[in-house]
Amino acid sequence: MIQVYTLDGDRLEGAELKPGDKLPPKTLWIDLLNPTADEDKAVEQWIGASIPTDRDMVEIEESSRFYMEEGVQYFTTPVLHATDSEHRTIAPVSFVLANKRLVTVRYSEPKAFAIFVARTTKPGNGLLDHQCTGASVLLGLIDTITDRLADILEGATEEIERASNSILHRHAGERPMSTREFRRTLTRIGGLGAFLSKVRESLSGISRLLAYLRTTLENGQPRKELRGRLDSLERDVRSLENYLDFLSNKITFLLDTIVGLISVEQNAIIKIFSIASVGLMPPTLIASIYGMNFHFMPELGAPWGYPLALCAMVLSAILPLYFFWRKGWF
Repeated sequence: MIQVYTLDGDRLEGAELKPGDKLPPKTLWIDLLNPTADEDKAVEQWIGASIPTDRDMVEIEESSRFYMEEGVQYFTTPVLHATDSEHRTIAPVSFVLANKRLVTVRYSEPKAFAIFVARTTKPGNGLLDHQCTGASVLLGLIDTITDRLADILEGATEEIERASNSILHRHAGERPMSTREFRRTLTRIGGLGAFLSKVRESLSGISRLLAYLRTTLENGQPRKELRGRLDSLERDVRSLENYLDFLSNKITFLLDTIVGLISVEQNAIIKIFSIASVGLMPPTLIASIYGMNFHFMPELGAPWGYPLALCAMVLSAILPLYFFWRKGWF
């Protein structure tokens, strides 16, 4: 799908085009979502530059993600999407700056794009003016993506706090966590750690993109106007990276804590079995002695021999358990 946005005063006006249509003269931003080969060729004819394919976008080399060809600048960065579902994932998005126009190529639907469109299509949005270029739209998109990542981290913080409370703030006398609860909590914390790694990957890509933008923006007045926004975005990204480090450390702490609790519970179970084994050793010894059935054992002929043996076994089991209890071993 080709979505074209033209500048109308201080806002964007969107329209869907098809291959063969004429590009409006005031087009500022062309958004390609899951483009076909014909749509790629149509956009290439409009801007006079090649469009990255889905294979080009997954390259991990720095030279394949940020480069310039014949005055056209190409940027590719990973962006989170489907963050509201259980299958949170990350996908690359390419930005192409050509003739003061911006072209975005994506095979996913990050929510930040819909948020940015909703804001910039309203008059008086404060994000655009009548002199803005494709670079302004690019920085606006990056700003929205960064804000979206901040919102995502806030949600992850709440999930981490709930997991922390379930582990560390259990009421006195409350029963220990069961094996099922331990497994569920471990899976939950591990999933949060994997999700934070995806957030880190997205933030790192944005950070590299901003660093490259600072060195490639054209000289003159546009650079002066955009420099302040670049500085602000870089500060925001650094602060999010620092906060992400804090959350990652907390995830590691919770994982270490729950693994320690599992070890404590395992040791407690083993201790109970050990105590039970020691407690049953004396009565087992007594039963073994009287199970020998020697003819000249004095107690065999006594009427009180059998009750005496039973009482001796019970008493020999109680005394070690009482001793362990006084010592506080269980």
